[in-house]
Amino acid sequence: MLDKLLAPLLNPKPPKFFGVMGIYYYVDDAASAVTALRQAGHTRLSVFSPVPHHDIEHALEQGPSLVRWITFVGGFLGCLGGFALCWYTVHSWPLVVGGKELFSLPGFVVIGYESMILIAGLSNLLGMLALARLPQTKAVAPYDPRFQEDRIGIWVPCAPDVAPRVAEMLKGHEAEEVQVHA
Repeated sequence: MLDKLLAPLLNPKPPKFFGVMGIYYYVDDAASAVTALRQAGHTRLSVFSPVPHHDIEHALEQGPSLVRWITFVGGFLGCLGGFALCWYTVHSWPLVVGGKELFSLPGFVVIGYESMILIAGLSNLLGMLALARLPQTKAVAPYDPRFQEDRIGIWVPCAPDVAPRVAEMLKGHEAEEVQVHA
């Protein structure tokens, strides 16, 4: 009984993918294939590479990441929150020490700065995870261990009737291997 319940968890069915995977050795060939595929109307490409290649990023037409703006907003809100915390504390429980002013900006700077660093760092982490769509619980494309070493993979999700045309396009751009998943 327990075996029947645990069998799907221990031995899951392999996921079914619909599309074409092209495997490349040279960056120039992969970048030209990405450019040709985007011009042909395939915009949902996934590229697997062991290291970042600026030619491929340029061919994918990816703009700058939004993580920097998320970090900036988190830092600004953290600094604002730190100063607000200090102001609220002094306003709620005034304590005159040595005849000093209650609202003293130099004393608030440390708390504002530290909360800015804390919230900016946390927002950076959460923004990066959200924009990278991590954790990925379900595979969106087949994966080959060679992509960790020296090969570049281009996954083109497409319908089975379009797959032969995409496969020919990838072969025309010097793909070492083309795998059709339909």
